[in-house]
Amino acid sequence: MNLNRIFLLCLVALGGLWLPSAWAHTVSVTLTSPDGKPLDHSAVFFEPLSFKAKAVSKDLPAVVIAQKRQMFLPAVTVLQAGTRVEFPNLDTVRHHVYSFSEAKTFDIKLYLGRAPSSELFDRSGVVALGCNIHDTMIAWIVVVDTPYFALTDKAGSVTLDLPAGDYHLKVWDRRQLDAPNDGQRITVAGDQTFAVTTDVLDFDPYADVTGQSVEDMQAP
Repeated sequence: MNLNRIFLLCLVALGGLWLPSAWAHTVSVTLTSPDGKPLDHSAVFFEPLSFKAKAVSKDLPAVVIAQKRQMFLPAVTVLQAGTRVEFPNLDTVRHHVYSFSEAKTFDIKLYLGRAPSSELFDRSGVVALGCNIHDTMIAWIVVVDTPYFALTDKAGSVTLDLPAGDYHLKVWDRRQLDAPNDGQRITVAGDQTFAVTTDVLDFDPYADVTGQSVEDMQAP
């Protein structure tokens, strides 16, 4: 047996601790509308085709979507299927959080402070959130079957480190028209940059709150 083969077998025996970093590549995506406008706070995710995606760790803390000043913060969240979400009410008025979405239907009746329970999001899809008391409150949770995801920044860009392999590159934007999200098949074999365009509505009624966080709203 030659030394190279012995070295490789040792790496495998150690759980491949060095292999992921050796195979990871930096992939950047810029998402725009057909007229070149960058699309901010949009979900970009890569579904592996040539290997199985790692499941969510049971030790992963719950994601928090708070209610503050009669808004959901953040307004857009992307997470992997199998993740729990908590919905604390930081207002002094009661909220009633619900969703009728196919990917997740739930109903948390009027409460203040910590919600009576967290919710498990175990099915991929887009979940629209509402408040049964305040009709202007709306938010979205994009549930994906992959650990490789991010929200675009103000320039419509994301950067992720991905293992080499084949993927479906998919996007979701709150302004998106009802077009099917079949994505595009890509192969990651090195550092790469992709430009993606999707049709969107011109009107965005949630532009002022989409990027807000609870920390942004702490000032009276």
